[in-house]
Amino acid sequence: METLNIKAVEMENKSTKSNNVTMVNIEELTKVFKQEEKELNRLIKGKRNDAVIAAQQKVVDEAKAQMEQAQEFERISKEKAVNSSFTFSVVDEETGARTEQQKKIAFVKNNRPVSSKKVDGFMALIAANKYDKAFPIIVMEASKLIEAGYTVTDINGKELTKEEAKDYFVILDGQHRSTAFAKLIATGEYQNLIPNVHVRDIENVGEYLVDINNVGSSWDKKDRLIVASLTTKDELFQNVAELLNEGFNPSTAMLIYTGKSISDKQVNKALKGEEITFPNGVEIKIERGNNFINLCKAANMSVSFITKRYFIKDFNSYAKSTSEEQAFEALNKLKELNYTEKDWKEVKEENDFIEILKKALEA
Repeated sequence: METLNIKAVEMENKSTKSNNVTMVNIEELTKVFKQEEKELNRLIKGKRNDAVIAAQQKVVDEAKAQMEQAQEFERISKEKAVNSSFTFSVVDEETGARTEQQKKIAFVKNNRPVSSKKVDGFMALIAANKYDKAFPIIVMEASKLIEAGYTVTDINGKELTKEEAKDYFVILDGQHRSTAFAKLIATGEYQNLIPNVHVRDIENVGEYLVDINNVGSSWDKKDRLIVASLTTKDELFQNVAELLNEGFNPSTAMLIYTGKSISDKQVNKALKGEEITFPNGVEIKIERGNNFINLCKAANMSVSFITKRYFIKDFNSYAKSTSEEQAFEALNKLKELNYTEKDWKEVKEENDFIEILKKALEA
């Protein structure tokens, strides 16, 4: 396997170096770069002397270089991980015998999201030879999941066909660990072997994922809502899962589609595949919610802003005080204001967005 032509960068407390490969957390490096850049701008604005500014510029340049090297490492290793087959050390659960199988890695759509920070953590453990191989990785033949009606994707989220799926194992339990192994193996510096793999035939995958994830302490509301789309075919949960995977927070996603938040009790019912009863007056309006999102995006508003609750709450208040037609007309005309990210940052509390909608209607 070709070795990545990337120089590893070591940052104190931000990386772990082993076997000539440095594991870095891109989120941490990006945060450092932005902090140093902000400090540089502060010094320039304060008209500090040239030597101080030059020294800070050097810090910024180094932080940027480290961030970009980490991003390039991430891009190439992920690209190689998608296109590569890996050696899975498969354990026979009856005899304990181990055999090696060559497969690519896949995931079932709407399993809990893979956190890059957790993957980086496992990469550091593996690189430092501290990973405990006693922990099993549970997989299933991808083709069987597709036959059962599930959507299966590769590491990049590309949906696989039934024909393509024959070359893949779907990771059910151990997504972060498997991704970490795959990215390290893709560097060419590590043995091509994913240890302690158990192949299962599971009839109800959604129920299985609920069971194994409920054991973990990191099973949060976002994860639960996403997996709920596997245990219930309810259109609401399918659409909410799409939003959560896009970066929306759970409360806002529900507000967009129902105007209300959802309780933990209701989420638990969905996870069990039970019928969910919403309070009186709650209307599920998927098309309306999607129209709201699309028109916001058309106005140059990113998900990081749309997911703030006061945007949808202000929109709903404005629609209630005027009409649905007028509210959507104003929303459609938002793009004519040519707002930028800087402008949207000024929306900091409820009623701010209502004033912008009024302004858009008059434009």
